[in-house]
Amino acid sequence: MQNYSLKFKILNFVLSFCILIFSFSFSPLVEISDAADKSSALIVKIVSDDYLSALQNYGQTELLFDNIYRLRAAISDLQAFRAQPWVKFVQKDAVLQNAATVTDPLFGNDPSDETKQWYLSKMQVPKAWEKTTGRPDIIVAVVDTGIDGQHEDLSDGRVGRGYMTYCQVIKSNNDCTLRITSVIDSGVNSDDNGHGTIVAGLIGAQAGNGRGISGVNRDIKLMPIKALDSKGNGLSSDVAVGIKWAADNGARIINLSIGGQGLEGLDVLQEAIAYAHNRGVLIVAAAGNDGSETGGNLNNSPVLPVCADGDKNMVIGVAAVDIADRKAKFSNYGSNCVDIVAPGTTSFVSRQEKRGIVSTYYDPAKPGKHDLYVYALGTSLAAPLVSGVAALTISAFPSLDVKALRDRVLASVDNIDQYNTSGCEDIGSCVGQLGSGRLNAIKAVSDLPLFAGGAVISGPTGLFLIERGLKRPISDFVFKQRFSGIIPVQTEQAQVDAFPNGSPVTPADGAVIKDTANPTVYLVEGGFLKPLSYLAFVSRRLSFENVAVLSPEELASYARGSDAAIVDGLLVKAGEPSVYIVNNGQRQIISNFVYKQRGLDRFPIARLSAEEINRYPINDHGNIYPPEDGTLIKGTSSATVYLIENGARRGITAAAFANRGFSFAGVHVLPQTEIDQYQLGVDIVE
Repeated sequence: MQNYSLKFKILNFVLSFCILIFSFSFSPLVEISDAADKSSALIVKIVSDDYLSALQNYGQTELLFDNIYRLRAAISDLQAFRAQPWVKFVQKDAVLQNAATVTDPLFGNDPSDETKQWYLSKMQVPKAWEKTTGRPDIIVAVVDTGIDGQHEDLSDGRVGRGYMTYCQVIKSNNDCTLRITSVIDSGVNSDDNGHGTIVAGLIGAQAGNGRGISGVNRDIKLMPIKALDSKGNGLSSDVAVGIKWAADNGARIINLSIGGQGLEGLDVLQEAIAYAHNRGVLIVAAAGNDGSETGGNLNNSPVLPVCADGDKNMVIGVAAVDIADRKAKFSNYGSNCVDIVAPGTTSFVSRQEKRGIVSTYYDPAKPGKHDLYVYALGTSLAAPLVSGVAALTISAFPSLDVKALRDRVLASVDNIDQYNTSGCEDIGSCVGQLGSGRLNAIKAVSDLPLFAGGAVISGPTGLFLIERGLKRPISDFVFKQRFSGIIPVQTEQAQVDAFPNGSPVTPADGAVIKDTANPTVYLVEGGFLKPLSYLAFVSRRLSFENVAVLSPEELASYARGSDAAIVDGLLVKAGEPSVYIVNNGQRQIISNFVYKQRGLDRFPIARLSAEEINRYPINDHGNIYPPEDGTLIKGTSSATVYLIENGARRGITAAAFANRGFSFAGVHVLPQTEIDQYQLGVDIVE
């Protein structure tokens, strides 16, 4: 194997443009002068082509696909335009970038002692090759910066025809002034950045040729879709057009090792992804690196295109792990957009201490060199490994439709929970934030039936939930409580044994349980059993009729947590007849009127000693608990009527009383001593 240590370089615009002109004879589809600086590029979908003339009244249009147009126009009132009945959606074009920003110091090249393709054996790809090495009729499209089809590890004809549609000059408002479009011929170099060639090599570099590396697929056809420019940037509309072209031209899998912050450009990408998905194409997208050392939570800050499937499971979102199956520090995460993980780095400690994954590379600064390799890191490296295994899976099971293929890939994992109990900065543990697990290729291509995460199976030894690559036992009590109506899949014991053991499935949160041999009562919360004290039990207004009694063996199998907290609303009393309510650690006395009005007479009261009740000081807002907001009250020795708002009594004038349509029949007359104890608010005068 030849190993090369390279530094990525950013070419200036003039050099990049010259390479484009002389190497490929690209022709610009649109070239616009700077005279219309106030206009901007919008992506618009109209109801039908009957309304094209109406759209053209606003400015220059360009058809993308399916009544979706790129519109160059200066529209002062975008909301009014969006409200037109013939407009289905309108949005600004968004900039996307390759997901391993290898020109950036954080994601730069860094040769290390880890010079071999450890990630292949980690995912058991060599074992999968005993079943299949891929098929040359299966096309994987790489939507990226292009592919160097002349690279020594890609030059045997596996890089087929492709397409380019990208913006050579993007203004600050994401308006394109020079767009390049062309069909890419087989076997040529369409990459002027290097990123796309890295991705392509991981999916399908030649094996056994005595050079460089081996891709996941020894036999494959790669389709270059160039939607990003020489700097690794591109517009969401170009990516969408590239996705559609790939779907229309035979791609079975589309790899998107790209990403953009926020959801601008979401609609056009969703349309393109749905278009491809409906034609049986599997979409694999990198989760992104979030430009930081810790990654970001996609639940809070979703990015494109990995989060662009409208919650319809049309995209496999891929996060990155290191050689130890820990979440790569730079990788994004999240339970909504991440479906699986794959290696994306050897290790990553800091900006100064990082190691990458080796792949094929093209350096635009060395246009005659087609034998280069590079170490890079990012979720850009993880996604093509998943795309490659998905292609192997189709080779082994050619009749799989896109849903079955997706389910099989996501079920073909090793559990990595034990290595990820920390590392997700805002929430701590990464368990449940990294999809189904780390990809395992031999599971994907084996003849053993696999079950997607969430499947309930029944075997000779019992019921199990398949989750993140583990089988989790389900008791009869839990099955009736949590899985009522589900018919388990009948499974042979050999199939059950293929899954490593996981922890038992706990009862649903909110369940109250105990065993036959111990008086301690537990509340199930967050998957843990939390002991309930007497006060915690009463504060939650539970009764012993709510308590389910299990065997000591079953109860002992569930994980324990800390004591259950006492919640607001606890009713307490000491020897005196007065009843108090405890909120935020403070108590207020409850009058007989409020006790009944608020329905508190239905709940249990904890009986404490005088010492215990004095641990709860009197509430800062007064000694007495107020009636419900909206209640009208007055005292026995005063004509003033009060309205309870935000827990305080507010005097209301006759005019305000009438203006609000109140009636004296709705006024509750209470002892004056009780009225005087309620917190006093500002009078209502109108």
